[in-house]
Amino acid sequence: MKTKILLSSLIAVVLLLSCSNPKNNQVGKVVHAFYKYYKGKYASADKGLLSAPLSALIDKALAREASSAEKLKASKSTDKPDMIEGDIFTGSKEGYTSYKVGEVKKEGDKATVSVEFTNKNANNTTWKDDVLLVKENGTWKIDNVNYKGDTGPGNNIKDVLTNFSSQQRPVMVGGDSDAHGCKASAGYTWSELKKTCIRVFELPVKLTNPDGTMMAGVVISDDKKQAEVFAKEGNFILNQKSETAYANTAPDGGLFLEKKNGSWEFGKVKDGKALYSEGKK
Repeated sequence: MKTKILLSSLIAVVLLLSCSNPKNNQVGKVVHAFYKYYKGKYASADKGLLSAPLSALIDKALAREASSAEKLKASKSTDKPDMIEGDIFTGSKEGYTSYKVGEVKKEGDKATVSVEFTNKNANNTTWKDDVLLVKENGTWKIDNVNYKGDTGPGNNIKDVLTNFSSQQRPVMVGGDSDAHGCKASAGYTWSELKKTCIRVFELPVKLTNPDGTMMAGVVISDDKKQAEVFAKEGNFILNQKSETAYANTAPDGGLFLEKKNGSWEFGKVKDGKALYSEGKK
């Protein structure tokens, strides 16, 4: 009799431990399996563990990235192709070096799993995100991740992917992104002409002020009808006046961008003085 009681108690303890360990829970197992092998790039995510809607959004985003790269290649442009930058399967763009599957909550065919992430390469930063799952054809699949860490443009993966595919601009996951998703701390700013985030120091046309302490960059529209100048004084849209000249109008006389002797100059129309100039070629 005593043996049966001990055996029953042992079984109860084993079952209790099994239920309390997320890795032994079917929902927790899916999350553990995904993050164990995930490499930080959404393109390499194991779609066998993802829901059909999330997989479809990923395919759409990848198609846009490929299309953008092909267009730039065909036009021999040096512009940066549209892309999603950063790890979108966690709330920090730098990603994680370790993780811990936490509490699992289930309600019908939906479940939420709390996951604690750590990045030892970022001063051992630790944060938690909620991984959402749905049951498809009797199998649990990851359907979304609600960011609780260093959130970027959108509060979850589906927001990021949808914004990227529908608003025609790249997305950087990170905490100091502007209204367009451009991360200032990484040097990005929004270009009205290109409808994308750019970095001035990566533009093919770069200008400097007379003493070389400040930089400005130039973007020209595909049809050559407008130019956009990024400078310390602000970002300016100028209209084409000739093949080598652009200008805008303003109460103080406006601004000009003109190629003189093979080099671009940007300045005030009123005095014709260049505020920034391209290095002589």
